Amino acid sequence: MIKSRLEIKTSLITEAVSYLCKKAVCILPEDVYEGINDIYHRETSETARNFLKEILVNADIASKTLRPMCQDTGIVVVFVEVGQDVVLRGEDIESAINKGVERAYQEFGLRKSMVNDAVFDRTNTGTNTPAVIHTKIVPGETIKLTVVPKGSGSENMSAVKMLSPSEGVDGIINFVLETVKKAGPNSCPPLYIGIGIGGTMEYACMLAKKALLNEVIPVSKLEKLAKIDKKRAFELKILNEIQKTGIGAEGFGGKCTAFGVSIESYSSHIASLPVAVNLSCHATRHAEIVIDENTIIPEHIESKYKVSLQESIIDYSSYKKISLPLRNEDIKDLKAGDRVLLSGEIHTARDAAHKKLVDAVKKGESLPFELKDGTIYHVGPCPAVRDEVIGPAGPTTSARMDSYTRQLLGPGLKGTIGKGRRSPEMIESIRKNHAVYFVATGGAACLIAKKIISAEVVAYPELGPEAVYRLEVKDFPVIVAVDSNGNDFYDQTGQ
Repeated sequence: MIKSRLEIKTSLITEAVSYLCKKAVCILPEDVYEGINDIYHRETSETARNFLKEILVNADIASKTLRPMCQDTGIVVVFVEVGQDVVLRGEDIESAINKGVERAYQEFGLRKSMVNDAVFDRTNTGTNTPAVIHTKIVPGETIKLTVVPKGSGSENMSAVKMLSPSEGVDGIINFVLETVKKAGPNSCPPLYIGIGIGGTMEYACMLAKKALLNEVIPVSKLEKLAKIDKKRAFELKILNEIQKTGIGAEGFGGKCTAFGVSIESYSSHIASLPVAVNLSCHATRHAEIVIDENTIIPEHIESKYKVSLQESIIDYSSYKKISLPLRNEDIKDLKAGDRVLLSGEIHTARDAAHKKLVDAVKKGESLPFELKDGTIYHVGPCPAVRDEVIGPAGPTTSARMDSYTRQLLGPGLKGTIGKGRRSPEMIESIRKNHAVYFVATGGAACLIAKKIISAEVVAYPELGPEAVYRLEVKDFPVIVAVDSNGNDFYDQTGQ
């Protein structure tokens, strides 16, 4: 007698993917939250503890308001495990998954970041599709879906290397450390570090991505496991070496640069030792579900953390208050490392908008806003929903804008806000033009959005999330990363 196979409609997969996208961008997995909370209590640097506190408070706000914890709601990576006894009815599974991604990003006010072609057509698809899909056939009568929205800040700093087998353990450790050090603050530490070892070049990369789905193990527990498990011992050794870099939260120094290391390994060719390092910022987001024909997708997203930090615990009493636009006397008095609350008008711009602004300057055309004494915030916010002024709006990596920003400082731009280090050429241009570079907390998008009291698109609406906004901010918290004398706070903290 032939066993009847289980039938699952692909419309259920669409529904499940939509739900998982929404859950993943708003709710940190509890083990990730606890891992960050663990290093918050271990950290001794006051600056790093303040950043970690903001990150935890931001996660609480995101979970309670069901809004994205980070404005970069990512490229959607989906791992699919299809039971070999399942029969799918409906459209093909990839179309069903992409339809679920599109539905979530349209309905839930998530930022759409995908372009049509990486080289030849960088026009936004407007749907955040296509997703990156990894499918595996497994025994059984169910389908397991794991959705991983991956932001570009940490993804851009990830790496793969084909080591010689003779390089062994030391070679792996050296490559991981090299990758973390090169990333520095640009990857939005504290980090969860996925390491893939073995297979081929592309398989090592997938292993590293999958490693980020493993449970974050607190240091105290990892130390016990390391005594009986060689892989855990290896993870602990790498974690300890990473902490010695002193990069710290947001890259301004500290004893805790990472809150976890996870390794996935596989067989390899006798002549190869492929190693991939996939960095993930504190927003290590993922959600999963196992479905069969009777599965009902939950209507509500819920999360309960064992620890909860309220916004009121963030102490801004030591911050200097500055009204915008920036005045020469304000800039002159600011020193690298100063904590500042900004109030007034700023404008947003990312990569594509900067190119348009610089092209306009070169052609002698008028700009959509006044550059003189102005401040540009490097951000691509989520769309506003309900009664929001603006969606979650944390900073993006400023180094990508360096070549453009240098050409805007001459015409009068005085301040930029973003995250990460600037190039030596950029720092010299800041000094020469008597300007200033501020850093906001990377990924604290919900917390930062609460400091924005009005927002309107004033230029380049065709760029979607990269359009230029005029923002009115009130007590917007930043740190002076580079002052008008060219002093770099990253250098002062040893980074």
